[in-house]
Amino acid sequence: MLTMMILAQGAADLAAHGAVHAQALADPALAAALTDAAAHHGATAADAAHHGATLLAQATDPGAAGTAAATAPASGGGAISADEYARRVQQLSATGNQEEQLGWLATIGRHFIGVFQKGGEVFLGFVTGIIPTLVVLMTAFYALTGMIGEERVHGLAQKAGRIALTRYTVLPVLSMFFLTNPMAYTFGTFLEEKHKPAFYDSAVSFCHPILGLFPHANAGEYFVWGGVLVALLELENRGVIPAGYHINLAIYYFIVGVVAILLRGIVTERVTRFLAAREGVTL
Repeated sequence: MLTMMILAQGAADLAAHGAVHAQALADPALAAALTDAAAHHGATAADAAHHGATLLAQATDPGAAGTAAATAPASGGGAISADEYARRVQQLSATGNQEEQLGWLATIGRHFIGVFQKGGEVFLGFVTGIIPTLVVLMTAFYALTGMIGEERVHGLAQKAGRIALTRYTVLPVLSMFFLTNPMAYTFGTFLEEKHKPAFYDSAVSFCHPILGLFPHANAGEYFVWGGVLVALLELENRGVIPAGYHINLAIYYFIVGVVAILLRGIVTERVTRFLAAREGVTL
């Protein structure tokens, strides 16, 4: 019974509102007043919507107030549609600088992963460039050693080990060139016991200076020269240094390496002699 009374009251109110609107439409003056009120209400809603877009932009990015202001209609406050409002909100979200919002966390993350990405690029360059070259070089020089004969190579090593000048220059270079690391140290078998420590010091110190010209000699540690080479090639491409400068540097690296191993061999030989005499060991 109560439900029926509520429905009846609602129907009566609806009929009353309909009668008022019908009377308003019949009266031109009253219809014009209602139209002006509706237009005013629509403009107020549009202003509120634009103000909401400005506040949303400022909350998303404090520096975007100017961007939000730029989205105002050119007519100076005219109404915009719901679709236009949604489009402008999406545009503000898309143009926001996330890195500025996240600050130092985004910077650290970008540089952290960038190191590994650059390493992957260098490795890819090695796979497609230097690794096939190393395989061919190692095959070629092993074949050359086989054609010359190990006996002849060993005989040359014995002759080079007789005097200090060739013992700590020619012999390490030959050993690294023909046998590569770590087989190069076997050339020490042709030397006297007192000379073996110094020869090892010279040979192991020449593992890297030879890489610039003959990377097959120590392929497992090519990254030592490869890292320098990548930087040099980048500088050459930018025009900072002359083209082909990396070749000149490789030659200088080789020459300085020969001088360094000679000095190390002589010093190590004397240190070995001193320690053997102090300990009473006969070599």
